[in-house]
Amino acid sequence: MNTKIFERANQIIKNYENVSFGVIDESGYPSVSTVLLIKPENISELYFSTNIGSNKEKRLQKNNKASICCCDGNHNITLVGEAEVLIDQETKSKYWEGCFIDHYPSGETDPIYCVIKFTTKRVSLWIDGEGAEFRIDYVNSPKS
Repeated sequence: MNTKIFERANQIIKNYENVSFGVIDESGYPSVSTVLLIKPENISELYFSTNIGSNKEKRLQKNNKASICCCDGNHNITLVGEAEVLIDQETKSKYWEGCFIDHYPSGETDPIYCVIKFTTKRVSLWIDGEGAEFRIDYVNSPKS
């Protein structure tokens, strides 16, 4: 695999704010919504927030398989992986954004505020006219 496309995807993801996030609903169907990425650094791990008790949070508690897709006409980054709901205060504080106050009036300690951590397992890219599909563990494994 060409590692340049992986590095390019890591650069591009930093420019996205809103992405499509898909989870499996109670009937076994995909359910997609738009989420705001928090401080994206790379495509291996992504974070965003939601409410405890929201459909996303409840569905992830039952089935943690998820997908993220971002597209801007020139690039398409599709990630498949697993998501987990994080409620520890250290994580909530680390990923707190000031604009969240409208949703969580008690701030970063608000009991309904939680962070979703998405861990990528499989990647499908179309970047700068080049496509690639690979497992993320292939890229992150030590090279011999």
